[in-house]
Amino acid sequence: MDYYSDINLEIIDNVRKKIIDGAVIIYPTETVWALGCNASNSKSVSKIFQIKKRDKNKPLICLLSHFNQLKHYVDPPTQKVREKLNLNTHPTVIYQNCINKLNHISNNKNELAIRITPLRKLSLLIDAIQSPIVSTSANISGEPFPRKFEDIDKRIIDSVDIIFNFDTKSSGNPSKIIRIDEFGALQYIR
Repeated sequence: MDYYSDINLEIIDNVRKKIIDGAVIIYPTETVWALGCNASNSKSVSKIFQIKKRDKNKPLICLLSHFNQLKHYVDPPTQKVREKLNLNTHPTVIYQNCINKLNHISNNKNELAIRITPLRKLSLLIDAIQSPIVSTSANISGEPFPRKFEDIDKRIIDSVDIIFNFDTKSSGNPSKIIRIDEFGALQYIR
């Protein structure tokens, strides 16, 4: 297992290919500690479900670095809907019409949950692998969300390939979830 106390360009050079090829990672987010991988790699996504003991009918969240990347994965919302979303608060948004390359993590309605990360270090990683990264809490399904690294179950830690343990301000709470329905209406789920 590789362990890094930061994410910078030099570290990204070391891990980029591993993550593209399927490495599973642990990392902090602005909410809780996360388990993730290259969202485009269906084999590594399957590993996430196994590690978490998560029902495959429960879709995963993806992180993007910029709003303009949405068009590569889902139907972006209209400007009017975008203004209502208040993306400055970094909610997880469930978008319609997931594009095929990520349908292995969409739900049965072909919707995809995406959050734009405010963390520059995660943005660097996403941009380097040229794919969203999966972001699901680093816990066994049904167990408490890890608010700090020490809260992560040893079974999770022992199952990953790379740990990024850099300082960030985490809220300790999962993100707000908003669904955009097929008519452009917003549904507040969490």
